Amino acid sequence: MVRLARTLLALTLAALLATAAAQVDLKVFIGGQQRPDVIGPLLDQFNAENPGIHASFEVGGATSDVQQQYLSTVLTSKSSAIDVMLIDVVRPAQYAASGWAEPLDGYFASPDAMKTYLGAFLPGPVNADTVDGKLYALPAFTDAQFLYYRKDLLDKYGLKPPTTWEQLKNDALTIMKGENNPNLQGFNYQGAAIEGTNCTFLEALWTAGGNWRDANGNITIDTAAGKQALDWYNETLSSGITIPGIASVATDTSRKMFQSGDVVFMLNWGYAWAHFQNDADSAVKGKVGVAPLPAFPGHSSATCVGGWQWAMNPYSAHKQDAFKLMQFLASENSQRTLAVKASNIPARKALYQDPAVLAAAPQYADFYDVIINARPRPVTPLYPDVSDLIRTTMNAFFARSLTVDQALKKMQTGLQGILSQ
Repeated sequence: MVRLARTLLALTLAALLATAAAQVDLKVFIGGQQRPDVIGPLLDQFNAENPGIHASFEVGGATSDVQQQYLSTVLTSKSSAIDVMLIDVVRPAQYAASGWAEPLDGYFASPDAMKTYLGAFLPGPVNADTVDGKLYALPAFTDAQFLYYRKDLLDKYGLKPPTTWEQLKNDALTIMKGENNPNLQGFNYQGAAIEGTNCTFLEALWTAGGNWRDANGNITIDTAAGKQALDWYNETLSSGITIPGIASVATDTSRKMFQSGDVVFMLNWGYAWAHFQNDADSAVKGKVGVAPLPAFPGHSSATCVGGWQWAMNPYSAHKQDAFKLMQFLASENSQRTLAVKASNIPARKALYQDPAVLAAAPQYADFYDVIINARPRPVTPLYPDVSDLIRTTMNAFFARSLTVDQALKKMQTGLQGILSQ
């Protein structure tokens, strides 16, 4: 009897060891702002549906730049410690050129199968994930910058959401004067030396009819459109609708200022909506409106495309399982969860008619055209250098260390030098 018990125990232990040895462990990298509280339960669901695989997540820095610094170290060392990673929409071209993302075409049954699969997504994220005809990532969620405004204050003063930058300034001044609150900002945006400040510049440039370069590849920043854009930001500071310390304001700093009730108008991304409506400390719940960005007279509204993509580490030891996980995380169910619980704008077309999504974020239906027509930041493998030049120059401009003409000339000649490498 004792011998039988020992035999059964040995067999049980052997079975447990075999099961443990057979289990595939996958590590997912996400940033601190990418809602670990929502991603965690999604991974639990994946694990329950795939008994032989266990996926867990690792949280990196709160900004795209800090996350990129860490991932650069991991991928340069060819480490397999991460299998799947959430990367910014501006990264695929860089990752493709550096060999830091696994090409995904071969994981589909056929080119037609891949085409059908990708057809369910918005074209913008798919285009961002496709480099030289190869697919390097799957869309997790998309994003765009909107004009958030205090609906209660605009209603109080009989104002409509502004369609021009001049109207925004005048409305902000009207409300600031009427409220007589020294803590109330008229217009808040990102001015720190961060990725979002590239959009702060590009959106004003686009809405003045300009672009960073023309169809022939010539840099076109030191132009009339560029001057109009920077003159406008000068005016936000000189008029007093923007705080003097805007050069220190990052994306989530803007969100928190608005959420505290201290801002009339703000440029920010889709994620902010869920915070305004759901956070316990929100002073603006039910008081927020969302509109397309204003433009200069004679030109159209324009906004930056944002969002994040699921990419595979080319040094992963479990690539087939990693791709299975990526498809799960990019699925309609996962994107619905991210839209409802994290206010992440879906990259799947069908979710813009989804009742659960629209109940949580009704503005998605109203501004679908804004989202689908959002414009990309400079698409180039040299984007890290391009980004660094624009945001640091703009940061110095917002800090009043550079004049309009100095900032335009620095970006113009600097970008010419970068692209001539």
